[in-house]
Amino acid sequence: MAEDRFQRLAHKIETLRRKDDAAAHRRHEILAQRGVAVSRLHAICTQFVARINTMLKDDQLDIVPTEPPECVDDCNLQIMMNVRGRILLINLEAPASLASTDNFRKPYILQGEVRFFNQELLDEALVEEHGLFFCPGEGIKDAQGHRQGAWLYWNARNYKSGPVDEDYLAGLMEQLM
Repeated sequence: MAEDRFQRLAHKIETLRRKDDAAAHRRHEILAQRGVAVSRLHAICTQFVARINTMLKDDQLDIVPTEPPECVDDCNLQIMMNVRGRILLINLEAPASLASTDNFRKPYILQGEVRFFNQELLDEALVEEHGLFFCPGEGIKDAQGHRQGAWLYWNARNYKSGPVDEDYLAGLMEQLM
């Protein structure tokens, strides 16, 4: 009887080790996905800026930082696009848990917001804001059938959401002109 008790305890310890290993692997996977997600969002912004700048003669749309920022554990970072005081400011951070559905209906591993404003809006204390979320279960599928993840926005004023892409950024910038 006592030997069975020790065998059960040993089995529970082995099970616990496998569970801890799986959790550590999942955490490592999500941290890697966050880094890729930040790079993808920065690439979308950079492509948008480059596309607009090829059509401009005098003024240039700037992006800061010019290189993708490094995503560390908390991923607190900003990306800013600016032309003549018309600003798109993206703030990103990791949610409190590895994945969350607290602020968006789909599971996400990065959250943030894009604020877009100009001096007139600031004078009236009207800064527009949309939520941003990187959802790993969204987007196109890879060769193995796994989703690549996608950046989605959420406009709480009109309950619209959709992909964050160059057209989305262009629509925000148009509102500032």
